[in-house]
Amino acid sequence: MLTTQRPTKPDAAPDTPRPAAVQLRARRSPKLIALGVLLVTLGGLAAAFLFSLNSEQRPVLVMERDVRRGAVIAPEDLAVIEVPGGLQLEALTPESRADIIGQQALSDLPRGSFPLTQHVGADPLPEGQSLVGLRLPHGRLPATELFSGTVVSLVSLADGDDSAIAGVLSSPPVALEDGTFSVDVLVADVDAARAAKLGATDLLALMVTEEA
Repeated sequence: MLTTQRPTKPDAAPDTPRPAAVQLRARRSPKLIALGVLLVTLGGLAAAFLFSLNSEQRPVLVMERDVRRGAVIAPEDLAVIEVPGGLQLEALTPESRADIIGQQALSDLPRGSFPLTQHVGADPLPEGQSLVGLRLPHGRLPATELFSGTVVSLVSLADGDDSAIAGVLSSPPVALEDGTFSVDVLVADVDAARAAKLGATDLLALMVTEEA
């Protein structure tokens, strides 16, 4: 007996093996490119700014020697140095040297510090004088504006005492919250205790005798 063998289905072509690693082409993000350009630009601007700080210099006055409070500033006490132009530093220019020399130091000025006009001036307490602080109500001092250096008389309001004490305003009167005024007056040493006592007992009035 003959048997007919059916032809077998031809084997399908074997699958092409996929490479173990497929190299993909990197995509460039426009946002990342823009960010990179921005960072480079900012870096360049920062470098230019720092360069300008160091390249642009300006001359300023500096203390060459230590000067104690109350001492008179001499020309050799000052020097001129260069600092970066963009440095946030409060200092005087060399042209202000004349405003400093010959003035008394109102505070200690160590070597290397930068003197300012508010650091120097006349001695706030001349020899033989005392500074008396007074508090005066309305009506006990002029209503017009008063300035430092104004010559005044402190008039006694005590019974049987019509004397007056000569003085000079050390600072303009300052209005206080209670409606009174605080004022500092330079008087002679011999009158200081009496002026302070009369002021403490509210028995003083201030009269201007010569404007500043």
